[in-house]
Amino acid sequence: MPTKTKTENTGNQAQQSNTRPVPAKARELLSDQSNGLPVWIRSPKQGVEYYSGFSRAKLYEGAGKGHFRSVSIRQPGQVKGTRLFHLQSLLDFIARCERVASDANAGETVTATGGCE
Repeated sequence: MPTKTKTENTGNQAQQSNTRPVPAKARELLSDQSNGLPVWIRSPKQGVEYYSGFSRAKLYEGAGKGHFRSVSIRQPGQVKGTRLFHLQSLLDFIARCERVASDANAGETVTATGGCE
């Protein structure tokens, strides 16, 4: 791919910066976002996850109980892999918990909590 050179004049000195057109695959990956949020996230090594506020343990527990989607990416025969969590399903789970809590506070009978305690 040809490289374009762009010259910017900032004050007394001219700066050159190389710019390249964005490849189609990179453009596809960048557009694979939902409302400016990533589609898949990783669990934090320590602390809480940025978008949901869940700890690593809560993410694995919720995924194990089927409250939200997750997937393990690994090669066949490998023991270790990378676990990714579907952010929108996490946010939907939080919204369900909020609805359950508001219904319980309004005095309505709540039978199925869907994992929301």
